[in-house]
Amino acid sequence: MNRKYLILLAVLLLKTVSIKSQEKRYEPNWESLRTHVVPTWAEDVKFGIYAHWGVYSVTGAWDYQKPNWGNYYITGYKGFYSTNEKHEQHILFEKNVGKIENGIGYKDLAKQFKAENFDPKKWVDLIEMSGAKYAGMCAVHHDGYIMWDTDITDLCAGKTGPKRDLAGELFTELKSRGLKTIASFHHGRTVKHFEKVAKQLKKDPKYSKADLLNPDFYNYYWYMGDRERFTKNRLNLTMEFIDKYSPDVLWFDGGGGKYDTEKILSHFFNDGIKHNKEVSVHNKGNFGKNFGVYSYENGHKRPSYVDWPWEDDTPSAKGWCDWQWDEGMEYKKSNKVIIRLVDLVSRNGGLLLSMNPRPDGTFDKGQEELLLGIGKWLKQNGEAIYGSRPWEIYGEGHIEGLSYVEKNLRGGKDSRAIQPNTELFNSEDVRYTVKDNNLYATVLGIPSDGKIVMKSLSSDKKITKNNKITDITLLGHGALNFKRSAKGIEINLPGKLPNNVALTFRIKVKGKLTIRENEGSNGVVPQKT
Repeated sequence: MNRKYLILLAVLLLKTVSIKSQEKRYEPNWESLRTHVVPTWAEDVKFGIYAHWGVYSVTGAWDYQKPNWGNYYITGYKGFYSTNEKHEQHILFEKNVGKIENGIGYKDLAKQFKAENFDPKKWVDLIEMSGAKYAGMCAVHHDGYIMWDTDITDLCAGKTGPKRDLAGELFTELKSRGLKTIASFHHGRTVKHFEKVAKQLKKDPKYSKADLLNPDFYNYYWYMGDRERFTKNRLNLTMEFIDKYSPDVLWFDGGGGKYDTEKILSHFFNDGIKHNKEVSVHNKGNFGKNFGVYSYENGHKRPSYVDWPWEDDTPSAKGWCDWQWDEGMEYKKSNKVIIRLVDLVSRNGGLLLSMNPRPDGTFDKGQEELLLGIGKWLKQNGEAIYGSRPWEIYGEGHIEGLSYVEKNLRGGKDSRAIQPNTELFNSEDVRYTVKDNNLYATVLGIPSDGKIVMKSLSSDKKITKNNKITDITLLGHGALNFKRSAKGIEINLPGKLPNNVALTFRIKVKGKLTIRENEGSNGVVPQKT
């Protein structure tokens, strides 16, 4: 190798180092953070899965008389530590774990969370079969229990309970299959929850030995003490998770920009640069408008159309607040979730579905049937979903007024308004998407007369400059004859249908279809809950 070549190589290496040193780095302030853009893949995936699973799952087998309403189970610790000895959750905790007054507490319930049958391979098998393109779990909920093996607190899966790195095992398996990963963090709310509990306990001398009041147990209760301690631990925990598992998506439930969240986000974005990948944040009203992927819990307060990337977040179980598992719970039916997904995607959104694992890490039959049903439909019709964008007309039929309220049958507050009400959808409902200059029309019901009419595609509607439809294919079946008139596109369905849930038609046209672009600013702010 001659000297001239070595000098040239050295110069090139120096230039490479110089370029890398000048790569964008995010600073822990909103001016810098708001320069981050939602990656294209985050708009393309459309359907994701995560899981609410942890210590609270153990209590799902207890003999509750009250229904799960408004997080009654998942924030049960508020009742466990109640000084009202007639409180149902207080009574059940004493029966199943021990007496709060004797220093028994949440750390002891955590020991009962064994996850003894958790198999990350089986989880990811099911996730893959569901058709989800990104997946993960709730890394820490309001209870402060950490689902990975952390060096910061003993209240974690690695040290108390399963003594396994549950999140780490799942993320390793997901990444080995090429799936994007999501971790949700709900610990921004933890400090307020437990400050109220501790304040209540301090008022009653009977509970002077409660573990939440004993600094000797701060190795478990990382969120107790002053706000400075909480902020430091929350920061270190979340940073540790990012460093260990390098997720593709972070999702925060509460906390906003408090408690050093800017430091977390800048570290996360810089981790993406470090690993040469684009990362995304879900924004549940924590970070104002036009930042990250908007997240609407059960569609609450979501406009009918949002011109910014977004998703609805909903549990697999039927109840509006059934995030955790409990014995005998009922699950949504796959056909309802499928048509919900189609409706959301046509409106520029997506769906994040939460699984309800049992405390041992297995799934109820209803959970498995739900996911397999969705996957079967997506395998046939996914080309109209993944990577698609809204057409200039996103739908016809039931478009507005889709919100409804679940009634608390035992009195008290009803649920928040949620949407969409899939019971309204029928064969008159058509949802449109565009991909690769193909127009896709999905009908949200099966007509009894075997005929489909798409009014938005009438001959007087100029869908392209050429305004010509060349052919129509029913996915899972084949090409179909059609008639286009001032009434719309009319199609006679074949005798044997590819599915009995929602039929998708690929419509080829001459000329360029118009895609409804995101404007990037429409004043829409996700709900604060």
